[in-house]
Amino acid sequence: MQKRKISFNWLHLSSMVENEEVFANVESNLLVLLSNIGALPKVQRKYNITKDKFCFVENYRFDERTHCVELLFKSAKHSYRAPLLDKNTVEARENPKRIEEGEQIKTHVLLKLKDNDAIVFLETGLNLMTMSNIVEYLNSFIVLYNNSTEERIIGKFTFSMVPRDDFREVLDSMSRVVCAELFINKSLLGSDALNFCDITEDIQENMVLSLKSEKKKSIKNSLYQVISHFSGSNSKINRIRVKGKMPNNNEGIIDTSFIIKKEYIEVEQNADTGEFDTPSMFAQLKLLANDF
Repeated sequence: MQKRKISFNWLHLSSMVENEEVFANVESNLLVLLSNIGALPKVQRKYNITKDKFCFVENYRFDERTHCVELLFKSAKHSYRAPLLDKNTVEARENPKRIEEGEQIKTHVLLKLKDNDAIVFLETGLNLMTMSNIVEYLNSFIVLYNNSTEERIIGKFTFSMVPRDDFREVLDSMSRVVCAELFINKSLLGSDALNFCDITEDIQENMVLSLKSEKKKSIKNSLYQVISHFSGSNSKINRIRVKGKMPNNNEGIIDTSFIIKKEYIEVEQNADTGEFDTPSMFAQLKLLANDF
């Protein structure tokens, strides 16, 4: 068994409407897109990441019960075939591969579809696909899909990092908070605060209240008061998700349901090829996803 590092990200689908970012449902659009990609011949699933590196979706599987998507990418770097060196004898021999060939590299991705977005559990390492590569790949196939049908996918995929530190600590470090979502128990609909009538079973258990800052302003100070209520024993707020600028000026999302400590999983490795076993990898990733 070998350790593999896992990164955690949010995947979004959004478009700009009247200078405001509008988010669409990731689940329905992503599944349509992946189904379309999966129906293509393998050579048509190929995408050139750089002039000497390409990738494609080898396969995907959607589990309706867990709302998880197993996504396997394969990639390779080509245009380099220097002689091979033996680690024991340091003797060189001619490289048998063709110049257009490269060693196959697998990147395992598990997406848990949740609250219109997707939590992405991504295998990370040298030469593996990055979140930027994956988003670029998906967006390129949105264009091809939209050109082939009237059932268009509106927007493009983006992603945000998920810090795995203390929620309050990461909030403190944010230079600006642009928006927050409060997931509130639907029982508030019948309270004096909202004064609505009969509650029906059609309404989901959690309502989402969105808070957005004025242009170029921050709502961080207001959120500190919200957090004090969130931690109370009688709180009707079940979850808080915040989007803002991290210390490195990148966008980041923190979520009270996503405070996680484990960053590594142990996976079986093929002794002959050095590749990590795909069923073992997805089994471990699904154990991580079970908590969310």
